[in-house]
Parts: sequence; C-alpha cells; structure tokens
Amino acid sequence: MVRSLKILSVAAAVMMSAASGFTPTASNSYGTISRPLSPPPLQAAVSASVLDGPSTPVLDRPSTIERQSQDKSKSTDREMHPNGDWILRIYNDNINTREYVAVCLVQVVGLCESRAYYTMQDAHHNGIAKVGEYNQEVAECYEEQLIDRGVMCDVVSADGE
Repeated sequence: MVRSLKILSVAAAVMMSAASGFTPTASNSYGTISRPLSPPPLQAAVSASVLDGPSTPVLDRPSTIERQSQDKSKSTDREMHPNGDWILRIYNDNINTREYVAVCLVQVVGLCESRAYYTMQDAHHNGIAKVGEYNQEVAECYEEQLIDRGVMCDVVSADGE
C-alpha cells in the first residue's frame, strides 16, 4: 500500500511539472529542428530614404474603361427580362399535406423555407399560387419534378398566350 502511494506521488509530480506534452523539448528527436509554437511578433521597418526625402510618393489614377452604349432596339426580350417569361404555379389539393408541398418547393425549386411556406399558404387559401418566373426550360424542369412528387402544378406563359 505504501509502495503504491509512492508510485502515485511520483506520477503526480511528473504530471504537474512545468513541461507538458505540448512544450517543445530541447533534444531534437528524429533529427528535426524544434521551433517555437507561437510566431514571432510582427515588426515594421521603415527605410531612412523614405523619411529623409522631401516628397511623398503619389499613386497614379487608375485607368477606367468607358461603357459602350447599347442600342435598345437590338436587345432581345431575354436580356430585358432576365427572370424569364414563364410562370410556375402550384394548386391546392386534398392529397398532399401543406408541409410536404413546402418541403418539395424547397428541395426542387430551391426556395427558402419561409418563401416556400408563404407560397404554400397562398395556394391553400386561394387555390392557386405563383411560385416564380423562370425561363421556359427551367420552369418545365421544375414542373416535371414537382409532378413526379405528386404536387399539382403547371407552367404558363407570362404573356398570357
């Protein structure tokens, strides 16, 4: 019993010594050079020629690029309406839960949760809701994925055609 207490006291003394497992040792093990764990403090050096000179350096003004005016008559409709000209709409149904429809809008269309919930509530109260305006290909892709998940939706032209 006394011997075990001596062993424990020696072990405690070793553990409470100033050196720890994270302190670099003086001996170089494996032929590596030890370096301090913290970086040296930053020091600023100013050359004497900068301080002695009467003039201060001046930066030149950066060159700018002139914008070319765009002829509005030659611009396409897609450039004028970057969001697209097809509307994705969802309908209220008695099959899917409101939460499921909101989750589908988040996963398929990429709406944030609050916007998906608002859109779903709009469809629930009014029977129909506009999800967004997209290019035709994107809108049809979203429509196909939502229909595959059982959500009633359609894509219509924003022009009313």
